[in-house]
Amino acid sequence: MKTLSKDLVDIGDVMSNFDGRIEEWAEFRLKNEACFGGYPAWNFWGAVWFEDGQFHCMIKRYCSHIDTISANSLQEIMNIACDRYGSA
Repeated sequence: MKTLSKDLVDIGDVMSNFDGRIEEWAEFRLKNEACFGGYPAWNFWGAVWFEDGQFHCMIKRYCSHIDTISANSLQEIMNIACDRYGSA
């Protein structure tokens, strides 16, 4: 299971399933900088980053890593996460 590197810089929240928002600049920054962004959600919190040609999201519940989702876009990450763990 992929996990978040401790060397990545936190750029703040980049998406949220409370309102389905994904920041316009998020994919570009995640692809081009050594960084990760937050993904606050109703029943989980995620950290998203880009590595090995895909976006990844480490899903946590109650501070425990429960899953890592990988996909080609942040929208796909959100769709998978909402299907598995719920949305607002």
